[in-house]
Amino acid sequence: MGNKEGIPICLTDSEGTFEEQDRMIPNMSSKTERAISDQDQRWERFERKFFVSQEKTSYARSLLSHICLRDSKYPEGRINSLYFDTADLDQFQESDDGNCEREKIRIRWYDSPDNQEGEVPVYLELKSKKGFASRKRRRKILVPAERLNRFQADNTIISRNVILQTLSEFGYFSEDLLLPVLLITYKRSRFIDILTGTRLSFDWRISSSLTAPGLGYSEPGLMLEGEVIEIKGPSMEIPISLRPLSTIGIDWTRFSKYVFCLESQMEKPGSVGRFWPSGRIEPL
Repeated sequence: MGNKEGIPICLTDSEGTFEEQDRMIPNMSSKTERAISDQDQRWERFERKFFVSQEKTSYARSLLSHICLRDSKYPEGRINSLYFDTADLDQFQESDDGNCEREKIRIRWYDSPDNQEGEVPVYLELKSKKGFASRKRRRKILVPAERLNRFQADNTIISRNVILQTLSEFGYFSEDLLLPVLLITYKRSRFIDILTGTRLSFDWRISSSLTAPGLGYSEPGLMLEGEVIEIKGPSMEIPISLRPLSTIGIDWTRFSKYVFCLESQMEKPGSVGRFWPSGRIEPL
């Protein structure tokens, strides 16, 4: 794997800059970055993730369509996640090492910013894991749509003060500066198990772009050669009605989009296995 020495700290979004930019944006005020809703999940949620290689994706999607119902409210859409980490990539290391307790911080928004105008919702999320159980706290914040098109240059999606204040209200405190490191974008198809109501998602066209200067090889839109199935439910056991998924020839994996995409960005272009999760390189 490539260099993991950390991120050279080079900030262009000082607190004064944020406030100055906010005054320059029409209708921008403190109310724009005020929470309009909170969601707090309990620890009873379990996630199981399955990596699906490219040659099996068509079959996997077809099988899901036959054994599950499409989510009637949000059947399909684009997801954008901007991940934060310390200069030493502490959260990356915790997840990569398989620590029992680990956390990720991200800003998430949906659909393409090119199709949106005015104020749009984004979600500041703190995702925590204890073993296989997970919990996600998120806060919905309104920001001007143009911020989603220029954040890579100056990180002006949400001001740092708002991020720190919100995370502290979630019970998260970091002595180290949090920096925007990686943008991951993908399409998500959502399904529901007919018998148990268990929710599944099929994530495809997963791509990543580095947002931290001086880290990795900075290849924009680096595409993952495969897709991911996620099953979310109250236990680790997969419902009997979903057992046909075993015919795809996939296995459960401790797969993290953030970890894998960051590893791929730091691998030298042309490296064997750059587009594959660890331990899952297809035989020649």
